[in-house]
Amino acid sequence: MHFDALLRAHGFMRVERPPEIWQADTEDVRFVPLLGEMIAAALAGGAALPELTLAVSNVVVAADDEDDDGGAAPLPGEYVAVTVKGTTDLGPDDTWRADRQGSSGQLARLHERLVVAGARYAYVRRLPPAGSITAFLSRADRPARV
Repeated sequence: MHFDALLRAHGFMRVERPPEIWQADTEDVRFVPLLGEMIAAALAGGAALPELTLAVSNVVVAADDEDDDGGAAPLPGEYVAVTVKGTTDLGPDDTWRADRQGSSGQLARLHERLVVAGARYAYVRRLPPAGSITAFLSRADRPARV
């Protein structure tokens, strides 16, 4: 999935993006419902739509053999991270990983949407009065190795 058109369509929000966004390993019909639920959660937490930020980032998680966090961090790999953030209460900090059980709150409510979208990892962060919800999707357009 390419994010350029999706970000243009969400021009009613603040948008943050790198100059080049990697393609994500999902399809718009699978991802857009998740994004809608992420935005709805932020609105339900008290945010005003024009004050929300939709951010898309390219993320590389390096392998670290010495750091076993019990599933609280994403697996090593390349991801496209999509974040909705603003002055909102999304509940307590939480993490979700596709290969683990145990999230609660907002991420437990979004579990099915995360799975359908092909998310590999998600988290909620609170820095009152702000909050954010982020979903990681695997990168689809990996460059060829020489």
